[in-house]
Amino acid sequence: MAAYLAKRGNKILLIDFEAQRNLSIGYGIPEDYPYTVFDMLNGKAGLRLKNKKRNLYILAGSDMIDTEVYPLDILKKRLEVLEKMFKKEHDITFDYAIIDCSPSDLKNKYAKGKLQPKLNQIALYASDAFIVPLVHEKYAVDGLANFMYDAAAFKKEFNPSLKVGGVFFNIVEENTRRFKKYYQEVQDSVPDDYFLKTFVRKDVQIADATDEGESIFEVAPKSRSAKDYSKLCREILNKIN
Repeated sequence: MAAYLAKRGNKILLIDFEAQRNLSIGYGIPEDYPYTVFDMLNGKAGLRLKNKKRNLYILAGSDMIDTEVYPLDILKKRLEVLEKMFKKEHDITFDYAIIDCSPSDLKNKYAKGKLQPKLNQIALYASDAFIVPLVHEKYAVDGLANFMYDAAAFKKEFNPSLKVGGVFFNIVEENTRRFKKYYQEVQDSVPDDYFLKTFVRKDVQIADATDEGESIFEVAPKSRSAKDYSKLCREILNKIN
């Protein structure tokens, strides 16, 4: 998604905000990259983004990110500083920031009566909208209702302006009965404004792109997944703008 938006001329900040570093690995960013999201959260000087492609800047992930408890507003504050710095030093204004989070639940955790925010709560607090990718499997579809309920509660309590960018199916085996069943089930169960009709089909070339540390648009721009992601991004932009 970030690669597509960058290809269209948008300046994109892509943030790897989970300890597995899947986004960073997919872009070939080494584990010892000199500046990571963990460094930024802890206020380390020398902010550095990986300029992977034209218009696409990545804040590398760290497996240390989940070893500390942070204030709920920390990412929002750090991003405000980053935005001002890049405008002043590089004359760059980001059009979109995309935060890649873990799929953990949004249940609030408290210690001695004080909220201990989870990483995805910190990300949602800093966000204008969120997008939920689904696979057509029972555990994922069954968990969607709980996630959306918790997201609504989080919105009400902490970020009233938060929007639902949409729910979409990813890694789809299009002609299977299981996909058709769950697609219809989710479409019927979520409000029309929340459901993204576009789905991204399973494509071995996505794995090839990951192996090469590139996006699908560099490795296989005419592949079905590249076409699907292009269509999906257009649908999302129509919803959130």
